[in-house]
Amino acid sequence: MCAVSLTVACTRDVTRPSTAPATTASTTSAETIAPGDPAGLTVARVDDAVAVSSFLFEAASAVVLVSPADADAALARAGRLGVPALPDTAAGRAEARRLGARVLAPGDPAGSPATPARRSTPARIATTGAPSPLVRHLARIGDATLLRIAADPRRDRASVRRLRQDPDGPLLTLGASGYATAVVRADARAVGGGWYATRGKRLLAMYGHPSGPALGVLGEQGTAASVARVRALVRKYRRVAPETRFVPAFEIIATVATAGPGPRRDYSARTRLRDLRPLVDAAEKTGIVVILDLQPGRSSFLAQARAYEPLLRRPHVGLALDPEWRLGPKEKPLRRIGSVSAREINQVSDWLARLTRRHTLPQKVFVLHQFQTQMIRHRERVRTDHPELATIIHVDGQGPTAAKLDTWRTIRRDAPAGVDWGWKNFVDEDEPMLDVARTWATVRPRPRLITYQ
Repeated sequence: MCAVSLTVACTRDVTRPSTAPATTASTTSAETIAPGDPAGLTVARVDDAVAVSSFLFEAASAVVLVSPADADAALARAGRLGVPALPDTAAGRAEARRLGARVLAPGDPAGSPATPARRSTPARIATTGAPSPLVRHLARIGDATLLRIAADPRRDRASVRRLRQDPDGPLLTLGASGYATAVVRADARAVGGGWYATRGKRLLAMYGHPSGPALGVLGEQGTAASVARVRALVRKYRRVAPETRFVPAFEIIATVATAGPGPRRDYSARTRLRDLRPLVDAAEKTGIVVILDLQPGRSSFLAQARAYEPLLRRPHVGLALDPEWRLGPKEKPLRRIGSVSAREINQVSDWLARLTRRHTLPQKVFVLHQFQTQMIRHRERVRTDHPELATIIHVDGQGPTAAKLDTWRTIRRDAPAGVDWGWKNFVDEDEPMLDVARTWATVRPRPRLITYQ
């Protein structure tokens, strides 16, 4: 059995003892093919015939190489003989060697047709478009079923249905997102339903730190009372917009910017995992999204995110970066508003996407706080194309409503494509704070994330 990867097609050891026939075959001997024993999910490029062969076959007595000049004749001969047809490329020739097969030139003698493969465990090949003649041929002689799915199967109900029919069986995808396919097969759904963290829903979050009320409303009560309070907030919004799906959330400050340098000399205090787990555990049990907020001081966002990997491996936990508190090597908090480069943001999103993909987790919320344009340098370079992440720019200015709306319009201008938007209501600092009805009626476009601090 070959190992399975979500990023490359299966490969097998080509140095095993050879079972290949002699380099010539009499016209009375039969050609042979030996089916492989694939397992799990393998991902390859669109119409990658070599990947199909590697997925389906362990060995073959002969192959026919197909070049554009003689494609029809070569495919017809391979079809008559029941042997693999491979592209006449370096990769195709390497696959022929792995199979232990001789390459049949147009005039070479061949045996009688091979007995078709028969599998005890069905193998399926999912394509995102019409399969090429090469792929169709290999599937036919390899006893595999072809099916059509979307490039991101989460977007298409028919694709979901097809993938869920045999979620554990061997599957090769050609051109589809490996992460999205794996999530659907695992039925790894996001909090609030569906495959996406924010699509088709709005998150309503309480912000703060479990140590107390100084840093936000989340610390004004204990864990059980916080659960009850955010649920009450959801009910208020549902009364205003009953047709909308609202999902409760906790945005928990995991690292807190500090006036003094602290033991790491980075002006940021890291909350211990055991102090965060009561809120994280309660949220998981009650259908609440968790967003861990980082205020890194002189540390990097990536270094701090890695420290909370045990929590970020949980399916309902996302991440927020707060550039206000990202300091240079000689800067201190509250002397100026901090900033972060798109490069550093992308390092974090790449890492978080890999983590999500590796553990087949539902799509995660990835929040970037911003209320001044300088807070995210080269923002146009921020990546928003990770299928594992729903990226939200959270506009968290405070003060009079008119000023907040001006900030909202300014930050939204020239934003990267593919981002969602967040709005923050400050209970004490806004003048006055918008109530539920006015928040829903005033802020346009309507935010995907509304936070209370």
